[in-house]
Amino acid sequence: MSKMSSDRQQIIQQFRLSRVIWPFLIGALILAYSVYQISNEEIDLDAIAAQSPWPTVITWILVGFGVMLVRDIGYIWRMRILTDHQLTWKSALQITLLWEFASALTPSVVGGSAVAIFMLIKEKISAGRSAAIVFITIFLDELFYIIAVPLALLVAGHGEVFEMLEGRSGFGAIVTTFWVAYSVLAIYTLFLAFALFFKPASTKGLLMWLVYRRPFKRWQVAGEKLAEDLFNASHEFRQKSWRYWMRAWAATLLAWLGRYLVLNAVLAAFTDLTLAEHITAFARQTVMFVLLIIAPTPGGSGVAEYVFGHLFSAYSPAGFVLVLATVWRLISYYPYLFVGIPLLPLWLRRVFPPRSKAGPRSTPQLEIGPPGK
Repeated sequence: MSKMSSDRQQIIQQFRLSRVIWPFLIGALILAYSVYQISNEEIDLDAIAAQSPWPTVITWILVGFGVMLVRDIGYIWRMRILTDHQLTWKSALQITLLWEFASALTPSVVGGSAVAIFMLIKEKISAGRSAAIVFITIFLDELFYIIAVPLALLVAGHGEVFEMLEGRSGFGAIVTTFWVAYSVLAIYTLFLAFALFFKPASTKGLLMWLVYRRPFKRWQVAGEKLAEDLFNASHEFRQKSWRYWMRAWAATLLAWLGRYLVLNAVLAAFTDLTLAEHITAFARQTVMFVLLIIAPTPGGSGVAEYVFGHLFSAYSPAGFVLVLATVWRLISYYPYLFVGIPLLPLWLRRVFPPRSKAGPRSTPQLEIGPPGK
C-alpha cells in the first residue's frame, strides 16, 4: 500500500461509522425516554407553552446557535493565530470542525488532539510544529478551566453552585469526583506550563528519566516522543510576543464564553431567569464540564444529560429537564457530527489529491494515539 493510501486509511479509521453510530444511539435513547417521561407523568404542556411562548423559545434557540457560532469563530481565529496565519480561513475552519468531530466520537479524556496533529501535518505544517500547536491549544483550554472554576465559585458562591446536588443520592461521590478531576487537571496544566515556558529542558530530562524506569518502560517510545514534542513546542513558542499571547487568550475566552452561553440561552428559552440565576447557571457549567472530562462515553453522551439533570432541574419546568438537556446537546454537540460526516471527504479530497494531478506526496508517519484534547 502506498504512503498516501496508508495515511488516508489511517484518518478514515478514526472517523469510522461504528464510532458515529454510538452518540446518535445514546441521544435517541435519551430522547425516547424523555418522550416516555412526558407521556407518563402527565406533564402540563399547556402550562409550559403559556410560560414559554413559541416566539420566545425560537428566539432563544436561535441565540443559542448564534453563541455556538461565536465559539467556533473563537477556535478558528485561535487556529489562525497559533499557525501564524499559515492556515487560510477555510483550512482553519475545516481543521477546527474536524477536530470537534473527532472529539465528539471519543471520550473527552482521549479527545481528538492526535487527529488534529495529523490534519495539521497534511496542511503542510511540519510534524514538530503541528504537535507544538496542539500542545499550546490544550494548555490554553486547560488554563481557562482552572481559572474559571474558582472564579465561578467566588462569584456565584460554593453553596449556590452545588445546591442542586445536596441531599441527592451520590452527592458526596459527585463532589469528590469533581474536586479530584479538577486537581488532576490543575496538576496537568501546571506541568504543561513548566514544560512549555519555564523549565523545558528539565521537564524533558525528567520525562526521559521516568520512561527508563521499570514501571514506565512499557510507555518508553510514547514517553520519549512526548518529551521531544514538548521541548520542541517550547522552542517554538517561548519567543512569541505578549501581543501574540493576548490574541490567543482572547480567542480562547471568546470560544469558551460562547460554549457556556449556549446552555444559558436554552434555559432562558423555557424559564424566566434573573441575572443572578444566569450567573449561577453559568458557574454550574464549570462543574459540569470538569466532570465531563472524565466521562467514558463518546463526547460525554449520556453523562452530559445525566449531570445536566442534577445541576439544572430547578431551572426546568417539572419533568422537562431531559428535554432541555436534549435541546442543549442538539445545539452544542450533534451539529459537529452532522457537519463532520460530509466535511471529512471534502477535506480528504483537498489534502490527498489524485496522483495524476499531484503526484506522490510524503508525510511524516504519525501514530494516532490517546493524548487528550
